[in-house]
Amino acid sequence: MRERAGKTKKRTDFMGNALGPLSPLSISQPLNAAGSALLAAGCVYAGNAAGLPAGGVAAAALVAGFGSLAAWLATRRIKPLREALVRLAEGQPGPMPALSQSGEAGELARALASLSGKTTDAARIRAALDQGRSAVMICDAKGHVVYASKALLRFFAEAQDDFRAAFPGCSAKDMLGRVMERIGAEHRARSGEAVEIALGRRTVRLVLTALEQDGSQATAVEWQELSGDRAFSLALREMAAAAAEGDFSKRLPVSPGSGFSEAAEALNAVAACAEEALHDIATAAERLACGDMTGRMTGRYSGALATLQADLNEALDRIALTLDTVRAAADEAAWSADRVAGSVEDLAGRTGQGAGMLGEATVSAGEVAASVRSSAARSREAADLAGATMGAAEHGQGVVAQAVGAIERIETSSSRISDIVGVIDEIAFQTNLLALNAAVEAARAGDAGKGFAVVASEVRALAQRSAQAAKDIKGLIATSNGQVGEGVRLVRDTGEALGRIVGAVGKVSAMVADISTATAEQGRSVEAMSRKVGQIDGELHESVELARQSAEATAALGDQIARLQQAVAGFTTAAAQPMRPAQERQPIAATAFNPAQRRVAAGGRPAPLRAGNG
Repeated sequence: MRERAGKTKKRTDFMGNALGPLSPLSISQPLNAAGSALLAAGCVYAGNAAGLPAGGVAAAALVAGFGSLAAWLATRRIKPLREALVRLAEGQPGPMPALSQSGEAGELARALASLSGKTTDAARIRAALDQGRSAVMICDAKGHVVYASKALLRFFAEAQDDFRAAFPGCSAKDMLGRVMERIGAEHRARSGEAVEIALGRRTVRLVLTALEQDGSQATAVEWQELSGDRAFSLALREMAAAAAEGDFSKRLPVSPGSGFSEAAEALNAVAACAEEALHDIATAAERLACGDMTGRMTGRYSGALATLQADLNEALDRIALTLDTVRAAADEAAWSADRVAGSVEDLAGRTGQGAGMLGEATVSAGEVAASVRSSAARSREAADLAGATMGAAEHGQGVVAQAVGAIERIETSSSRISDIVGVIDEIAFQTNLLALNAAVEAARAGDAGKGFAVVASEVRALAQRSAQAAKDIKGLIATSNGQVGEGVRLVRDTGEALGRIVGAVGKVSAMVADISTATAEQGRSVEAMSRKVGQIDGELHESVELARQSAEATAALGDQIARLQQAVAGFTTAAAQPMRPAQERQPIAATAFNPAQRRVAAGGRPAPLRAGNG
């Protein structure tokens, strides 16, 4: 026994030495490492039992040890991947180890990393669908539901009675699958198309979208409930039809959580505001129809309704102001009509007296016209005489001018004659000298020149007489020239005097012509005045008749004013006052409506009205 126990101890020490590197392993290590160690111990035990050499047994133990070491190392590399896979299965993806390693462990790590990324994306999509308001489910190629969003599950919980009514005897688990079977059997819907199906009291639209990735096919189905939409649409049509007929009391149902709750509340607010505004307008119009001008829109509005409120209240203020002004004007007109009636009677009497006086003025105007016509005729005769005198004076002035011209021409001729006489005298002197020379030559000639001497003496005597005659004529011409010069001076003085006479006569003629023209114009004016006085006389007679008619019209005006006062009295305004007697009425300016006293409704805007320009 002791020998066997010693052998057993040796085998144990050998296993301890052989499994030295595996001694840190715990029982939680993979079973393949423990199995390898047991295999090595068995080899040693079998070798010893069989009496095999110690070297062969050691080699077998060494092989078993290396196998155990390899198994331990492989288990150590795969352990992080196993832990990452566990986290991925639990929905807690994290960093993937050993991505950079080679061999099967690296490929497995990279495949797991790709699977982790896809799982993360799928988780994000699922979270987005679960948190959204869309009711979505995903079915595989066989029509089995593999995913349903939380919104769809809530809808399914709310509509489970309708689902049971549509699919009696079907379990809740299989109802969605039955819906897909109905879609495939009845509608044959294609991707992107919408299908409407009835589920009990509900109508649902299903929008199908085909999904295909990595060779796998699926279908995404979006559920859209139409029951609320159609109810809202029906209520909206009824509300619009009522509004078109003037009824704004209809309201839309408000379902909390529905997609139309905010729109329904907004439209209900619009309808309520319109109803309140129309009620305000109708109330003011009803009071206006009853003659009460104090009605106003009193609500609190904004925008176009506030503008309408301000404009309507301002219009009513202006109408009330106009009625107050008309009422005061009617009072004033009645008072004025009474005064006009008395004034018309006084005017009729005064017009009659004026007509009599105007008749006398007409007679006097006729006499003045006759006198002016006579003066005009005499003025015309004096103008004619002045014109004739002016013509005669102008003719005399012309004759004198001609005489002056003739005398000037005579004076010129006398000057020329004097010159000619001077020439003749010079010729006689030269002739005398020639005769004297001829006599001297004849004396020198002796008897032969006696006859020539006689002729020369005769020529000399003739030249002397010619010279004497020329001297006498020259003296006469000089005397004549002096007398002609005196005559020219006298004639020029006469012409100047006649010119002054002509100027004076022209002024007298112009003055007489002006007097004649003024007299004629005065005559025409007097005749026109006479005609006007006659016309005024006729118009005064007509005025008497018109005064009588005015008295009748004033009486009719009083009746019209009374009816106007009666009509205005049917209206009630804020400034309305009882009618006053005619003797107490004041002019309209004293009773004008004060715009500061008019009432402005809440939310309205006052207008700067002025009495008389409303």
